[in-house]
Amino acid sequence: MSCTNEPSSARQKVHEVPPSLFSRAKNFVQDSLIRLLRSGPVPKHVAFIMDGNRRYAKKVGVKAGVGHVMGSSKLEETLEWCLNLGVRVVTVYAFSIENFKRPQQEVDVLMDLACKKFEEFSENSEIVEKYSIRVRVLGDLSLLPPHVREAAMRAETSTRHNHRAVLNICCPYTARHEMAHSIGLAVQGVREGHIQQSDIDEPLLNNLMGTGEDSDLDVLVRTSGEKRLSDFLLWQVSGSCQVHFLDVLWPEFTFWNMLPILLSYQANYPQLHLDRTRLSMKSWDERGAPVSVTSDLDQRAMVRQDRVNSYIELLRKHM
Repeated sequence: MSCTNEPSSARQKVHEVPPSLFSRAKNFVQDSLIRLLRSGPVPKHVAFIMDGNRRYAKKVGVKAGVGHVMGSSKLEETLEWCLNLGVRVVTVYAFSIENFKRPQQEVDVLMDLACKKFEEFSENSEIVEKYSIRVRVLGDLSLLPPHVREAAMRAETSTRHNHRAVLNICCPYTARHEMAHSIGLAVQGVREGHIQQSDIDEPLLNNLMGTGEDSDLDVLVRTSGEKRLSDFLLWQVSGSCQVHFLDVLWPEFTFWNMLPILLSYQANYPQLHLDRTRLSMKSWDERGAPVSVTSDLDQRAMVRQDRVNSYIELLRKHM
């Protein structure tokens, strides 16, 4: 089922007005700053709570749906900044499970918008092709309308072999559901004989999260001035992650809002790197007791690790 009944002519591109001298100068400065920032440490994994679309629509006097469309366009712009910087994974909160409680008309608009975006990605849109982006949709896809779920699955399938960057679209998602699902997979593994009950520990659950294949979360940004996480990446953010709450609505978010965040990350990188190095110097034996990775692991520990790795690989083959 198609996500829209618009005639093909409505999708044709219109001639763009040549950029002004000011716009060209601004892009030149932005590109120069990106090259400069790339010479220092760059976060590998950045997440966004894209909040403020409805308030922006009200602010400029348009319908809420128009605000969501503008927010969708901002996602692609922001994604391009991140990939030009060298960020490898971008995770965005597109739709909360709780959002199904909103007025049905608004939910329909959001579902249609998500479906169109999934279709663009499945057709290898310009940005997907340019940066070889793998698209993954995280959350409880069974809650999506069938045509939206099918579009999401096509986007995942068609970009599965892209390898330069990852875009995680959380839709529909809550961290509580993600953590419960991770525990459920662990219990399922024990029930089916793939792993043992003693294998269930923090590293295993981390690998079973939706972002288990990705590097640790480095930076989380929320726009709109709200200072809460709204059930987003609660497991991932509990590590060494910087959280920034910005008093700007998502459609108004610019590279210049992102710049101080990147500078803060680079300024704090030595401590962040030290914290993560200390954590990586530890492993876990079968009892959950910390042991140095430089010590000789006994045969049981190696067998356990092989068992856990095999189960994780089995799950990912079927995802």
